[in-house]
Formats: sequence, C-alpha cells, structure tokens
Amino acid sequence: MAKINHANYMMQLGTYKFSVSTAAFQKMQFNTQYRWKTLDTQTDQATPVQQFVGVGKQELELEGTIFPQLVKDGLKQLDKMRAEAAKGEPLTLTYVEESGKSSPSVGRVLDKWVITDINETRTLFLNDGIPREIQFTMKLSRYDGNEGA
Repeated sequence: MAKINHANYMMQLGTYKFSVSTAAFQKMQFNTQYRWKTLDTQTDQATPVQQFVGVGKQELELEGTIFPQLVKDGLKQLDKMRAEAAKGEPLTLTYVEESGKSSPSVGRVLDKWVITDINETRTLFLNDGIPREIQFTMKLSRYDGNEGA
C-alpha cells in the first residue's frame, strides 16, 4: 500500500485531484459483476450446474457538487475532468483511505480506469448566467489491459 503524507485531496484520477478545493464527491458507488456460466448437464435433480468463470466488469460512479464561487477555477473543474477523459488512455486511480492528525494519510492504488461518462447540471444562476451550483456525475470502468478484447 502506497503512503501519502498529509494528502489534501480525496482521490486522484490521472492528474485530476478530487478535493474540497476543486470538486468534492458526496457519493461513490462501486459495482463489480461476477460471471457464472450455466451448464446444461444431467444431475440427480435435473437442474443446470453453474460454474464460476471469473470477475466481470468493474465500474465506479462518482456524484458531487461544485460551488464555483468557493473553489479555485470553479467553472473550469468539469473542463479539467473532460481533458483527462479526452486523453483516451487508462488513468491511474488512487484513493485516500485514512487521514488525520493522529495518523498520516494512507493511499490505495486502485489500478487503471477509463472515464466513460461525465454529466453535469448547472443550477441556481446569477444575473450574469453564472451558476452557483454545478452537480456532476462521472462514470469509470476498470481497464484490464486487453485493448483488442
């Protein structure tokens, strides 16, 4: 497990850092599929047999809110996320698991991931059209290294 001392961010994807001062996420959802193959064979009970064939697709979804007036480059945070996605390459994902005065921040490398979707909703507009709130959802899919598969 890689150690990160005094991390000032929640998670990093490629060069983009999710933090309170950029874009903090309030919800993180992991989804892992497990593949089973049903084999039609004769058994005493005449029911199909299932065989585990491996871990399937792994996905991660982040949901968060950006308050543009309160964070650095508030209106450009989604552009920065999209720039990472537009690289068209797998990105290393690291996650800070523990932080505080009593123990240094400990990070966990979650391997390579690709950005599959970025959605944003801008609300609570000021007179000049600048939103006071930007909600975002980013979907990631674990990269397994098989480019041709």
